[in-house]
Amino acid sequence: MEKTNLTKEQQAFIDNNYQKICNLNELTCAAFMSESLDGRSKEGRAVRAYMAEKDYKYKTTKHTKVKAIKLTEDQKEFILENLDAGMKAFDIAQLLFQGKDISPLSKEAIEVATFIKENSPESVHPADTAAGVTYCPPEGFDAVLRKVNETTNQELEVVKMQAQTKKGVEALVKFMQSPRLILTINNYTNKQDRTLFEAEFVRATWDKPDLTSDEVNLYINVCIDYVNLMNIQKAVDKLNYMFEQCEDQRDMTVRLAELLKTKSEEYNQCEKRMESLITRLNGDGAKRVQNKHQQNASIINLVELFQEEEERKVMLKIANMQKELVSEEADALESMPDWKARVLGLTKDDVI
Repeated sequence: MEKTNLTKEQQAFIDNNYQKICNLNELTCAAFMSESLDGRSKEGRAVRAYMAEKDYKYKTTKHTKVKAIKLTEDQKEFILENLDAGMKAFDIAQLLFQGKDISPLSKEAIEVATFIKENSPESVHPADTAAGVTYCPPEGFDAVLRKVNETTNQELEVVKMQAQTKKGVEALVKFMQSPRLILTINNYTNKQDRTLFEAEFVRATWDKPDLTSDEVNLYINVCIDYVNLMNIQKAVDKLNYMFEQCEDQRDMTVRLAELLKTKSEEYNQCEKRMESLITRLNGDGAKRVQNKHQQNASIINLVELFQEEEERKVMLKIANMQKELVSEEADALESMPDWKARVLGLTKDDVI
């Protein structure tokens, strides 16, 4: 039986997402960017083998369905009382459901966020603006083209579009349907994070129709770092403001200075990782373009050689035709009366 080996990018994706995507089928589809796979396929077996090697836990399709969450009146009152404190739905859910393993995407946190949206929409925390909302990528050529024009300040029109540009938009339609991209965006509960991620992905890939699946995954990683970079910068700005407000409190300023240093290091690491990925992607793309140019040059050389060969054949044909014409004229001279030939002093050999 044919064996499938995971690439380094696929292994890294599993390392980073196996806790978020616990279902083996979903994880396989996301890692291989195909919705037709499941845990029984050769790709699924490769994912299962890698997770067993790493001692990662996963779930199959036969798992216990999580019961629906219904808030009690006391819980609803607690939520409304803590909205003014600026708490996120996730933070409130942790207080309400102590002893449970709560995450920002758990049903408990989503139920709290939904309650806040319905009962006090003006109090929704920015981190919860997309909680419980399933991301749907733009479908079809026209929808993706509008997204390209919005995010890249282009004014592309179908009727005036060049063939290469059209290929890029057609490829982006497929890229936007990538299972991993959809799962990644759905992991963001902040609407602004989703918008930034989608915009950066469109901006980076809309004019690159020849991207491989691995390169699409790398661009997704770059976009994740774009979002991380923005959030780290927000945290740094907030810490700087707090630092200015607490200049006369030594213990607090020391602690804030340590946090600022940590965040600055995170920012630098994220920035370097992005630069490395972009350099790699640009290098791979440049190599492809160079190879294509070399292939085109080879084709041009063949065409030129063919044209030269055709020209030689045409010149040879013309020369043969001229020789045949001269031979016919010589025959006519030779058939003239002897006295005319002697007067002219010509023989057939002289003419030819």
